[in-house]
Formats: sequence, structure tokens, C-alpha cells
Amino acid sequence: MSGPPEKLKYEANLVWDGESGAEVCIGQRHRLRLDMPVEYGGKGRFPCPDELFFSAAGGCLVTTYLYFMRKLRLRLRGLQVSVKGTVGSAGPSGYRIRGIEAAIHVEVDGEERSKAEECAELTRRYCHITRSLEPAFPVEVSIDVRTTSETTKGT
Repeated sequence: MSGPPEKLKYEANLVWDGESGAEVCIGQRHRLRLDMPVEYGGKGRFPCPDELFFSAAGGCLVTTYLYFMRKLRLRLRGLQVSVKGTVGSAGPSGYRIRGIEAAIHVEVDGEERSKAEECAELTRRYCHITRSLEPAFPVEVSIDVRTTSETTKGT
């Protein structure tokens, strides 16, 4: 099996839906819809571009974690990433993203804890989307690794 490619290219085409949103076409297989928030005159039928942006950062954290999980042969019980983003006024120039806070929540069996923590640290270090955003605004990624015995105690 060969390693990952040196460069990847992606393309998305967006077509106005005739109302306050668009259909996003990514290649021939993937389609999703977006809409403007109600607060800005949209119908709020689908996620807005900001929500998709923050979801993409979270998605990159998930898939980066899964990549390292396979590399380290970690037996994973559960993985969840939560992302909160802040958008604020930049005065006359409109709005800017002010920051992202992401949390990686992992559940593993007790003997897998150190591998799970290593995967999380590697994810924080190598997620290309969050790393690319860091020069523009604060990106905080926290890690919470729990074992199944800790999860069982909490219930």
C-alpha cells in the first residue's frame, strides 16, 4: 500500500436554489444544501456557510484522529468532536471569524488509554484545516480521553 498523495485537489460547485440558499455539488457523488440564516433574510432551511465551515474543521479533526487510530492500531469505543465558532463584527468591513474551540472526546478500554491520548495529540498537531486556520484566529483543541470503566462509573 502506498502512502498518501503529495497533493489533493477538491472542487465544489454551488448553484443558487432560487430562494435564499444553494445546492453544493462536490464531484458526481456528493450533494448538500446551504441557506442563509433567518437573521439575515434567509429561510434557515439548511446549515449556513459558517456552520458548514465549523463542521469542516470538526470533520478534519475526526478523520485525522481516525487516520492515526489505524496507524497505531487503537481499538476505539467512541469518538466525538464538538466545535464552537465565534463570528463577530469587524466594523465597516463586515464580519470575521473570531475563533474556534474544538473538543475531542474519546472512549477506549483502559489498556488503550495511552494510545488514545497519543492519537489525540497527533490529531491536534497534524489536522491540516485547524493548523491552516491558526494564523488567522485562535483555534483551541481540547482532549478528553475516557476509559470504558470511567464511563460506566459515571452512569
